[in-house]
Amino acid sequence: MSSESRVSITVVPGSVIAIIISWALNHSVLWAILHFFCGWLYVIYAVLARGSEIIPAFKVLFGG
Repeated sequence: MSSESRVSITVVPGSVIAIIISWALNHSVLWAILHFFCGWLYVIYAVLARGSEIIPAFKVLFGG
């Protein structure tokens, strides 16, 4: 496996998770795009700074 494919395997899931968390918390396309590029950094920030808001936001987002 080349180093390029290993990077994409790691980066892409982080970016997708960042978009989902961003949309659930902010409901903004512009913020979601920005957080896509931040990837795992935004995921870590969101969990540490706004962790208590993530589960309720997911419940609203996914209708649970």
